[in-house]
Amino acid sequence: MNGFKNTALVIANGEFPYHKSALSPLKQNWKIICIDGATDKLKVLGKEPDIVIGDFDSTKIQKTERTNLWIETPNQNKTDLEKTFEWCVKNQIKEIVLLGAGGQREDHLLGNLFLVSKFYNDLNIEVVTNYSKIICVSGSKVIKAQPGQNISIIASEVVDNIKIIGLKYSLINKKLFPSSIAISNKAISSQFEIESTGKVFVFLNHIDIE
Repeated sequence: MNGFKNTALVIANGEFPYHKSALSPLKQNWKIICIDGATDKLKVLGKEPDIVIGDFDSTKIQKTERTNLWIETPNQNKTDLEKTFEWCVKNQIKEIVLLGAGGQREDHLLGNLFLVSKFYNDLNIEVVTNYSKIICVSGSKVIKAQPGQNISIIASEVVDNIKIIGLKYSLINKKLFPSSIAISNKAISSQFEIESTGKVFVFLNHIDIE
């Protein structure tokens, strides 16, 4: 038994949360998985992770100071986040909130989002940064929003057909390529709907920093 009965909180070694929406998951009674050096940042808050995964090239915590479960994954052909997602799949974890996915290096954020897309069929991942919540969507989904909230939708692959209703600007039965054509839309009510034949990233920007 891995002890993960509900959502797992995964913290990557990017920009640590400071916005209230990004700090909120830390207040939940969820098991925490830190990726390598994110452990050091979490300890500053006086919190301890339940599990640490990585090659341990970033953490400054010595072996004699390590508590709970540390899982060393030395494979350099995969990032620590990908290895963490693989561990979650192997241990039958389905729901993940991911913090620290970006904010310091844009290439890391982009790579992390592609990993979210790669594991779409195995993991329900919600990325929360200091600027937005990001989810990957395929098929039909109703998404909660706040009126006036800035919403951007970016295809992670070529989407043969997409319909977006409930936002200021609708898309009806359009082909969508990975591009900027569907960014900076606006929510006009408390929800909107997407029907897509392929995977898209939905960015729900925190309304108080737009």
